[in-house]
Amino acid sequence: MSGQHRGGAMRYMQRRKPVINICSLSDKNYFRYGLAMYDSLLEQCDQEFTLYYLCLDDETYNKLKEMDLKNVQPIHLDDLKKTKGFKTLEENTVYNPTGDNTYCWALASFFTEYLIAHLDLNDILYVDADICFYGSIDKIHDFISQKSIAIMLHRHNELGCHVGAYNVGLVYFKNDEAGYKCLKWWRDSVANIKNEWANEYGTCGDQKYLEAFGRLFGEENVCTIDEEIGHGAPWNMSLYEYLDEDLGGEIKWSPDSNMNIGIEPKTRIQPMYFVHFSQFTPDYENNNYRFDRSGAWVSFNLRKPEIIRYYNDWYVRTMQYKDII
Repeated sequence: MSGQHRGGAMRYMQRRKPVINICSLSDKNYFRYGLAMYDSLLEQCDQEFTLYYLCLDDETYNKLKEMDLKNVQPIHLDDLKKTKGFKTLEENTVYNPTGDNTYCWALASFFTEYLIAHLDLNDILYVDADICFYGSIDKIHDFISQKSIAIMLHRHNELGCHVGAYNVGLVYFKNDEAGYKCLKWWRDSVANIKNEWANEYGTCGDQKYLEAFGRLFGEENVCTIDEEIGHGAPWNMSLYEYLDEDLGGEIKWSPDSNMNIGIEPKTRIQPMYFVHFSQFTPDYENNNYRFDRSGAWVSFNLRKPEIIRYYNDWYVRTMQYKDII
């Protein structure tokens, strides 16, 4: 493995990256979101890309193979189960499609590392299936690929310290020494719940471990995308001033000076490059939706017209795939 990795890192320095490598995953319950996310990739990516999609059940894999979508490479979960450490992950996590799903959360790190190691990719951008892009993915990639690792802030200081400062909905790793070491550490830590960092970082599945990336692998190697890239989620969208009515338009964000973040707390005006529709719960039969499954987002004041526009758009995008499986 180490020899293969060094070779991959060397070739990274010698060749220009031909495609943007993106990966995501879902079972049949989230597949409609993954397809809507893919549609937004087609809209917002000028450069060639490949979407590696981890299918967590036969129904998703078979349907994706049948659809034969441009730039999409389906991979079955069974392929991932053959990798070292996967049995440990299965023993330490819980599969729960309607609640806290520590099993699926852990798969992000395993799948990302699997792709780097087995396909010798130059880099990889992991994206949650319920993210929709409204701005240029090429510009996102140009910015984050300047470093070995890229992570994004929650942009909210009231979620609770156990959740962590960063959100795992979008994470980037380059196939170089710092990037691969960090990715492998993340994967191994998630699989082994008794690891030496678990008490400090193991309080929210795979997510809080992101806080350790700079500490363990060098702050100079980590890009916090919030310096340049605007993004939304139910826990932060009410904090923005929306400067125009277009989806993907500019937002004004003033970070709280009390937030424990790795960027300067100054006001920023940024395009809304993407939105993470975490826990979005559609009711297609009654032409309606809820912002989340249990009312957890009720305090985030999501009924502003500027925010509703994004949610209405996501509802329409996903509705076309409501009966896909």
